[in-house]
Amino acid sequence: SAQKVRACLRIAILVLALFYLSTIWRIRHLERMQSTENDINGLSMPFNVTSSSLQEVRTIWPLSGNCALFSTFTLLYYIMTPSLLWNAAIIWRKGHRRNIFVALLSIITLLVIDIAFSGSVYDCKIMTGEGKDDTSIIARNDGTSWSNSYSPNQFMEDNVRISFRLHHSHPSTTSGDDDAPLRPEKFAGVPGYKCSSSDFGDLPPSLSNRTILNFTTSIATNLKVIFIGDSISEQFAQAFDASVLGRGYEGNRWAKTYVNGRDGMNLHNCLSASAPVRGGGASAFWRVATLMSASSRTPRPDVCEHKSRTWNENQALTLLDHRYSSSDHAKKELDHRNVTVTAFDAVVMRLNHGWLKIEEIKKERIEEAIKLSNKFLGAQTIIISTLPLNNNVVTPSDWEGVAKINQMVRDIARSWGESTRQPSDVKWILVQEFGNFTNQVVRTNAKHVKLINDTATLPDFSQQGWELAGAGYLMKRLSAATYW
Repeated sequence: SAQKVRACLRIAILVLALFYLSTIWRIRHLERMQSTENDINGLSMPFNVTSSSLQEVRTIWPLSGNCALFSTFTLLYYIMTPSLLWNAAIIWRKGHRRNIFVALLSIITLLVIDIAFSGSVYDCKIMTGEGKDDTSIIARNDGTSWSNSYSPNQFMEDNVRISFRLHHSHPSTTSGDDDAPLRPEKFAGVPGYKCSSSDFGDLPPSLSNRTILNFTTSIATNLKVIFIGDSISEQFAQAFDASVLGRGYEGNRWAKTYVNGRDGMNLHNCLSASAPVRGGGASAFWRVATLMSASSRTPRPDVCEHKSRTWNENQALTLLDHRYSSSDHAKKELDHRNVTVTAFDAVVMRLNHGWLKIEEIKKERIEEAIKLSNKFLGAQTIIISTLPLNNNVVTPSDWEGVAKINQMVRDIARSWGESTRQPSDVKWILVQEFGNFTNQVVRTNAKHVKLINDTATLPDFSQQGWELAGAGYLMKRLSAATYW
C-alpha cells in the first residue's frame, strides 16, 4: 500500500508541476499583454451606490479584466510553490512523524498565504516593456497611503502617486477635518459658476440616501498635472485645485487672468499654477481654445484673450518655470521659491467643441495636439476628456457627431502603440469618461422628471452608442438670451 501511496503522490506532483508551469506561463503572458495593450475606456459607476457600499466599491473596482486575472494567477503561483516543496518532501523523505510534520507545515503555510491575500488591499501591477512596474492601482479603506505634507519631492507609503479621500458633508460645515477640501468653486471667477450659502441645502429624499452628490473629495499627489482647453477645462482645473489645496494654502495658487461679459463681470484664467499642493505635486491650467497644431500657433508670446484660438510655446515655458517653495510650511515662506515645475507628468486635454466645429475635430488633429503637448510640457501621459451634451449640440446630427468624436478618442487610446515611440514620447493615452458620466446623469434625471418613460429600464451605460437611442428629448430646449 505504501508503494501505491507513493505512486499516487508522484502523479499528484506531476499534475501540480504542469499546473505550476502553466501558471508561470500565464503570468508572463499577462505581463506582455499589460505592456502592449492599452484598452482603457474609463469607468461607469452605477447610480445606486449607497454610503455604506462606497468603500466596497473603492476596493473592488480595480480587480477587473486582465488585472483580476493577473492577481488570481499570482495567488496561485504562491500557493503552488510551497505545495510542490512539501509534497516532494513527503514522497522522498521517510519517517511517519516527519511526513505528518511536513504535511502540517504545508497546511499552515497555505493558510498563512490565504490570510495574507484576503485583506482589504489589492495590488494590481501594470508591467511596462522595460520589465519594471511603473504603475499600480491600490484600493484600500484603512486610511494609509496619504500625506498632509506640502513638501515637494516626497513619497507616500507604497510609492503611491495620487490618493483621494471622500468627505460626506460639505466643507463649509466640516470641523476637525484637516484635509477637508475647499468648496469646488473656490477659485471660480465667473458669478454663474459660484453657489451662494443659500444654495447648499439638504438633498431631496430621492438622493439623500445615495452617495452621488452628498460628498466632496480631497486629493494628495506628488504628480504634476496640467489641464489644457477652454473654460470647461478651466473649471476642471479650479475644482482640482480646490481638492489639492487645503485651508490656509490658497496662496500657493497663481493665475494670469482676463475679463469678459457684461461690465467685465467674468474673470477667467488663461494660465494658472498651484504648487506645492498636498502631497508635494503641482497643478496647472493652460487656456488653449483650439487643438494645438502648427497652424494654430501664434508668434505672440503673451496672448491672453477670450476669443483667441491660438497658442504659443512661451505660455508653456511660463508654467514650466513657475517657482515655488520647497518648505513644508509653504504658506508661510513663499518668499523662498527655490523649486520649479520643470516638467509635467500628465496632461488632461479637452476637445473644444464649440470653439471648433464637429468636422474640425479629426483624428490627425487630436494626435498632433497630443504630440505637441508632450513636446512642450514633457508629459508622457495624456488624458482626454470625452464630450457631454452641451449648448453647442443643437440638432440630432450634432449629437451623433459628438458620439463619433468620443468613440474616436477611445480608438486613439486603444491603438496608441509603442513600436515607434521614442523614450521621451507619450507612453499612455487614457480616457476620462466625462461625457459618459454626465450623459448618465442627464438620462437618469430625465426619467425622474418624466421627460422620458419613467417605467422604461435605463440603458446599459457601458455599451457603445447608448446615448443615441431615444435621445429626442435632448433637443427640447427653452429659449434664453445670451451675451457670450
